[in-house]
Amino acid sequence: MIASLQADGLKMRKRWANWIMVTILLAWLVLLVYALLYLLVKTPGSLRGSTVPAAVLKRQIFPENLIPTVLSTAATIGAAIMIIYGSLSTASEYGWSTIQTILIQKPGRAAVLGGKLLALAVATILISIAAMAVAALSAYVVATIDGSSSGWPAATEVVKGFGALVLQLAVWAAFGAFLGLAFRSTAAAIGGGLVYLFVGEVLLGGLFRGAAVIKEVLKFLPGINAGAVNAAFHLTYRNPNTQAPLVDATHGVVTLLVYLIVFSVLSFAIFRRRDVGGS
Repeated sequence: MIASLQADGLKMRKRWANWIMVTILLAWLVLLVYALLYLLVKTPGSLRGSTVPAAVLKRQIFPENLIPTVLSTAATIGAAIMIIYGSLSTASEYGWSTIQTILIQKPGRAAVLGGKLLALAVATILISIAAMAVAALSAYVVATIDGSSSGWPAATEVVKGFGALVLQLAVWAAFGAFLGLAFRSTAAAIGGGLVYLFVGEVLLGGLFRGAAVIKEVLKFLPGINAGAVNAAFHLTYRNPNTQAPLVDATHGVVTLLVYLIVFSVLSFAIFRRRDVGGS
């Protein structure tokens, strides 16, 4: 498994698509979260009709709100990027027809897939560290330019927030890896994962969360539970437009851990039993 981990780590480092996706995530944080919001609050009339005053809203991108700001990004663009990342790690072997070559080498199927998932876990942790670091630097720069004072969250809050970030990104990466093995097609895995995320979670979850029956189903979806975990890290001001989570943070953490285990087990079950040359 160690050899497989090293091999997949090398492939991840050499795959330009991975670096491009990480760059997109970090650029999204800097440009479309911190820079854009700061420009909006500093432009007269740009927030006309907003229920939150600009002087209060800009504190969202100050160091005091580092954790909720990063987690809100992880729930949207972060989730999409990790689905793509996970899909590429497994489905690309079928697209390149390299899976047969890998499996005739010494490692067994469990070791091969175990190495892939471990490499994906390491990448998820590194991406989370990069996102937190870039967000912290951006928050510091914004507060400095604005000339405002803002404290950093407590160390325990940062550790909890980092754990929440890694957990939800790991779930989406495992989901993408599972889809890659199930479809054995990079395009199908990425397309299916993104359709589920933006149609099943974001669109339907936003439109029908008030319906009694659908509301009960939504409580068990990974995105809804990730949102509940994120909601436990409150902004320093109250945003009246924020919807109350359907479940509590404990329910969210447990559900995400279950999804992480289920996606991993299903991936092993598919990979070990199905003929890699068949359809």
